[in-house]
Amino acid sequence: MPDQLEDLIFAAHDLYGDYSIYEVIDLDKPAAIERMVEMYGSPDLERIEKYFSILDRIRAWREPALL
Repeated sequence: MPDQLEDLIFAAHDLYGDYSIYEVIDLDKPAAIERMVEMYGSPDLERIEKYFSILDRIRAWREPALL
């Protein structure tokens, strides 16, 4: 399972660079998109949606499921 998390992190880094996750992981989606536009310029909506799909899966690792 840790290998899957590592693969997700690498996939996110492939889309927006090594520091992208740390810049937006704790932000809600609108704030994260705003930050990404500040860092990377004009948004590519398809790329951003793919990125957030990966980011949501990474967040699931950080947040334990409620029992």
